[in-house]
Amino acid sequence: MKAFLATALTWFLAAVAASAEGERVYPSHLMVDQDVTVTARITGIVDAVLAERGTAVVKDQPLARLDARELDAELTEAKEEMELRRAEFDRAKALAASKVTSAADLDEKKAQYQVAVARHERVRTMRDYTVIRAPFAGIVTEKYARVGQKVIEDRNEPLFKITASEPLLARVYLPEEELMTVKRGDPVDVTLDRFPKVRATGAVQFISPAVDAASGTFQVVVHVRKDAALPELRPGVAVRIRFRGARR
Repeated sequence: MKAFLATALTWFLAAVAASAEGERVYPSHLMVDQDVTVTARITGIVDAVLAERGTAVVKDQPLARLDARELDAELTEAKEEMELRRAEFDRAKALAASKVTSAADLDEKKAQYQVAVARHERVRTMRDYTVIRAPFAGIVTEKYARVGQKVIEDRNEPLFKITASEPLLARVYLPEEELMTVKRGDPVDVTLDRFPKVRATGAVQFISPAVDAASGTFQVVVHVRKDAALPELRPGVAVRIRFRGARR
């Protein structure tokens, strides 16, 4: 029931806007698809925090580091064992070629080497996990990590929240009778409710393949072009979307 009322209210506001302005204008809010909480993938102690709230980050940029001394020692040991097993395997291959050792001995040395390689790769991966990285480019909107904090991998304790700065999107609900008047790629104009002098443009990115029977509307997602000269364009801002295409 709440979902129906919310959808009905959205359509009512859109209808009021369209009739008042005499054109196809619909209210919405800017949004982004990517907004995630970053957690640690292994258990450890936070050794350094490298990003604060408001920091702009790129994909894979370090956000924090866990104490890696124990894993560094384990990685050195795993590497030495891998090199030893490789030397033994190389020797076994040479002996097998000279018919000095059996095929079974060669297979055993090969298996030991493969196990050592697998262990080295596992430890190296765990060592890489001690660096907490940004999953994509965006802004650090929350920072929870503290130096000295113990994080446990299966608790999914939040360390940072990253919000993408783009692509900027806007979702609107059009009445069923508009179904054949809009298509993907159609240009739109975007105005901001609180900043009426700001103008932006965009294009239709997605059109729902189905009409909601309860409200008689269908969903359209618009991609709003990001403009560095318009800092007001950011997630959460109230906007109005005007479809340029003539009614058909």
